[in-house]
Formats: sequence, C-alpha cells, structure tokens
Amino acid sequence: MSQKTIRRIAGMIALVIVGALLMSFVADIWLTASAATTQQAVDTLRNQVSNITAQKKKVQKELNGLASEKKTLMTRKAALEREVDLTQQEIEASTTLISELGTLIAEKSVELEDAEAKLQKQTDTYLKRVRAMYENGQMGYLDVLLNAGSFSEMLSQAEIISQIIDFDQKLVGEMEKTRQAIADTKASLETDRAEEVSLKESLEENKRTLQQKIKESEDLVSQLEADEDKAKSAYEEIEAEEEKLQAELKRKIAELAANSTYVGGTMSWPLPGHTKITSEFGYRFHPTLKRNKLHTGVDISAPKGVKIQAANGGEVVTSTYSNAWGNYVVVNHGGGTATLYAHMSKRLVSVGDKVSKGDVLGEVGSTGYSTGNHLHFEIIKNGTSVDPFASEFSR
Repeated sequence: MSQKTIRRIAGMIALVIVGALLMSFVADIWLTASAATTQQAVDTLRNQVSNITAQKKKVQKELNGLASEKKTLMTRKAALEREVDLTQQEIEASTTLISELGTLIAEKSVELEDAEAKLQKQTDTYLKRVRAMYENGQMGYLDVLLNAGSFSEMLSQAEIISQIIDFDQKLVGEMEKTRQAIADTKASLETDRAEEVSLKESLEENKRTLQQKIKESEDLVSQLEADEDKAKSAYEEIEAEEEKLQAELKRKIAELAANSTYVGGTMSWPLPGHTKITSEFGYRFHPTLKRNKLHTGVDISAPKGVKIQAANGGEVVTSTYSNAWGNYVVVNHGGGTATLYAHMSKRLVSVGDKVSKGDVLGEVGSTGYSTGNHLHFEIIKNGTSVDPFASEFSR
C-alpha cells in the first residue's frame, strides 16, 4: 500500500478519534435530576388543581339545585362555605403551580440552549469528517480497498472503513435525536407558557369572586335572623346537630382518656391580643328559642384571618365542617381533656397531627351558624364542657 493511501487512512482514523472525544464531552442533558423533580411537582399540582376544580363544579351544581328547590338558608350557607373553601384551596394550589411552572420553564430554556450548542458541536464534527475526505483527494472507500497490496491488507482496510462508516451513522443518528429533542422542548415550552398565562388569569378571577362568595355566605345568616319563624326553625335544626356533635365528641374523648394522661401545664389563650368576649360560658336566655340554653364555650371576637393557636399540646382528633360549628378542630390533650375551636374560615391541621402549645390550628372566620367573625372556644373535661375561666387557664 502506498504512503499516500496510508496517510489518508490515518487521517480518517484521527478524525474518528477526534469525533469520539467531542461526543464524550457533549453528554445528553435532556432531563437533569432537578428538571425531573420540578416536572414531577408540576404534574402533581396539575392533578391537584384539576381535582379541586372538579369538586368546586359539583358544589356549584349543588348550589344551583338548592336555589331551585328553595332549601333552607343554612343548607345553602353550608354549600357556599364548601365552595369558598375549595376556591381558597384552588388559589393556593394554582399559586404554587405557577411558581413551579416558572422554574420548569427556566430549566427547559437552559436545556434548549444546551441542546442547540450540542447540535452545533455535532454538526461541526460531521463537517470535519467530510472536509477531511475532500482535502485528501476525495478518495472513495472502494479506491482504498482496490489499492491494497495484498488480501490481508484489504481486510485490514475494510475493518477501518467499517468503523468509519459506523461512526458516521451514529453521529448522524445523534444529530437527528438532538434536532427532535430541540423541537420537543420548544413545543413543551410553548405549552407551559400558555398554561402559565391561563392559570394567572384564572387566579385573578378566583380572587375577585372569593370575597363575593364569602359575603354572600355571611349575609345568609343575617337574612335568616330577620325572619323570626325561619330563624327559630333553623336554630332548632342547628341545635339538634350541635347536641349530636357534642355527644359524639365527648364519647370519643372518653374512649381516648382510657389510655392516656393529661399533657400537663396550664392552657394558653388561643387568640393572643384578642380578649373581647361576645358570649360568656353558661346558661343564657335565647331570644329566638324563648328559653334558657347552655353556651358550652366562650365566643372571642377577632377579625377574619387571625391565627388560632392550640391552647396546649396534643393530637388533632377532629378537623372537619358542620352546619353548626362551620370549620372546626378538636385537640385531645390526654386524660379526658380536649379543646374545641369553631367557626374557622380555614383549617390548617388534619386528623392525626401532633401539635404543641401555640401551634396554629386555623384562622378566625364566621362559618357555620355565625353572624360575625369570632372563635368559639371550648374546654371539655371528663365528658363535660367547663368554663375556660374557671379552669387552669392563662391569657
């Protein structure tokens, strides 16, 4: 084989090595660990928002039915408050989703830049191969084989040529994958950006309607109070529900008392800085029912949204909604002692949560049978509601 041919083959081999080195420097970067985590968070939040929206539509349909069937105002108020709660959840989830989408869009933008740089390097490598063949006289692979001095030399050259062809095919394949990845990332970015815009518009709409729904809910009790006959009927219904809830609660606390002891210490005031009592503990004459009725706790006046703190450490055994108490939470402190916090605008704990004294349980509101923002706070000891101010209590 001539020296000229050997140089040509050597040049081709050198280019294969250079190209392989370039390929090793440009690793696939399409889904980094960070991007994968962000995408997973976005997908989870998308499902969460979708589920909340579906629940809200069901409640809205229920509200439309209640209006046509002329159900009691309290039933309508309960449905409205569920819609308010779901709207608040939707706003919170959408806000988080928008933030995560922003992070994902930024990550994909970086990936797109890296991919375009990768494609440029791949293209440069391929062009070097083509240029090398041209500069070496454009000798074809067949010419190299025919110029072999012996059969064994021809086989050796054929192996080298096979490796060069294989490299070229792999490089072209990688270039096609990179081009497709760039196209996919651009399409995904456009979808994410459109979703971000749509979510921001929905978020603003939800914020505008939320306060209207809250006011509509709160006004229903005022409408009911204006009609004495309706008020009496509604209050008797609420009273029956409240008595049922009290019985269930005291049974639950008694069961838990058997295997627990009181956490100890005095209880702290659940609304620091707010001490105005609008309704004391004890029997009082009810103007609507025209008879004395036991008020099992104290009503503490405070603006909507004020944080409600746990009076002592314990475990959350109830966190739910009722027509009587609205959003309410019960904390078991062991040894047959528990505290109840009612009429919350928002509950921030779930059943099974362990809380310490001063931990936030929720926010003040006017849900359930309530005519204004306040907290109904109640202490239960050994199956009996007791006066908070007659208990070991500090405020």
